[in-house]
Amino acid sequence: MSYNPSTSLSPSFVNQIPSFLTGEDSPRELLERYISVIQARDNEVRAFVDLNLDGARSSADASSKRYAEGKPISPIDGLPIGIKDIIETKDMPTQCGSPIYKGHQSGRDAPVSAALRRGGAVIVGKTATTEFAYGNVMATTNPFDSDRTPGTSSSGSAASVGAGMIPVAIGTQLMSSVMRPASYCGQVGVKPTYGAIRQAGIHPFSPSGEHVGAHASSLADAWAVLRFLSHEAGPVPGSHGIVGPDKLPAANKPVKLIRMYTPGWEISNADVKSSFETALERLESAGVEIVEPSSLPSLQLLEDYFSRVEWCIAEIAAFEMRWPFFEYEAAGYTHHPRISNLLSRAHEVTLSDYHKALEFKSRLKEHFLGLSNEFDGIVGLTAPEVAPVGLENLGHPVNCSPATCMGAPSLTLPLLVANDMPLGLQLIDFHNEDASLFSKAAWVNNFLQK
Repeated sequence: MSYNPSTSLSPSFVNQIPSFLTGEDSPRELLERYISVIQARDNEVRAFVDLNLDGARSSADASSKRYAEGKPISPIDGLPIGIKDIIETKDMPTQCGSPIYKGHQSGRDAPVSAALRRGGAVIVGKTATTEFAYGNVMATTNPFDSDRTPGTSSSGSAASVGAGMIPVAIGTQLMSSVMRPASYCGQVGVKPTYGAIRQAGIHPFSPSGEHVGAHASSLADAWAVLRFLSHEAGPVPGSHGIVGPDKLPAANKPVKLIRMYTPGWEISNADVKSSFETALERLESAGVEIVEPSSLPSLQLLEDYFSRVEWCIAEIAAFEMRWPFFEYEAAGYTHHPRISNLLSRAHEVTLSDYHKALEFKSRLKEHFLGLSNEFDGIVGLTAPEVAPVGLENLGHPVNCSPATCMGAPSLTLPLLVANDMPLGLQLIDFHNEDASLFSKAAWVNNFLQK
């Protein structure tokens, strides 16, 4: 399947709701169209580790009845959706990409899963993830080139949406696990402000840094799902949720954006750099000011912070992963080197080390928020490369880690192409300004698609 940014994504679910209300279409008919794509493509893409098509059809029928009566129960009523396989579902196993949990079924829904059901969403299946969203990869392939990776831990969620098998899938991110696969697989990917959506019932790794996010065919679909989850599942206790209108916020042109490099710029090839530079030139032609970090000491300091965020995330994760990974270790389980190497650090890291990493994270957040009166956010590449060849070659998290480390909302738009593969354009906004981020992204998306 070749990549064309104007034709590769399936239609927006939100845009199909009017046809449900008039009876021209129905959630059940929509689901069957997606099932036909799953049957045609998933033998190669392998995005799903479990499907519950009988349950999905039953949910779609109930949704179709509600639309026929003019009584949909939420903005996501009838939405076919996939759920990353570290998130508990009462009707399907939650196996976390690990033999430890092979066939494991908790019998309960995580708050995210439960909220989706209450909203009438149609849960189609569980999407593949790397081992505990960090280690050994599954067999999932990139939907546009089966020799290439779909990305890191939310691989199945990204591949399922990229292949047109569902319009939305739920993922999680500790470094780049929503955003980078979304870039590689040519879709909208969103990591909201830290804490915007509750994490209970999701296998823990580093709870203070993990985010629930979404892969989607459109900004409107991503907004509908994430806003709904923040209201219905609730935020992480003590955190703010996503506020804003029911529908995608109106497009609003950004005035001044900070250009983000990170060490990723040095490893980007000429085709990647050219695609990004062309997008920036077009934005500037429309009157959006793109500010170089070298022009201001405060922005150069931000780039200096960005160069250290992966150390910070890993150090915090090493301390926070002790439970349950020390328990797995004591029981004799072994893991992929990506996990075992961090687990070795978990045995060494001290509370003082943990505090130093937390202090770095706080300083970064404070410094970034100090720029909010002068700038509208950040623009950068989502990944320094297109999807690499080889399923074990997951690529680099360096472009996504800054927003994750400081907990700021970020999203990627499938607007760029390099080496005949999708490449994401990343926007980052200030904390709890998720609606503002979507508003600016809507303008950028509309403008760059002209």
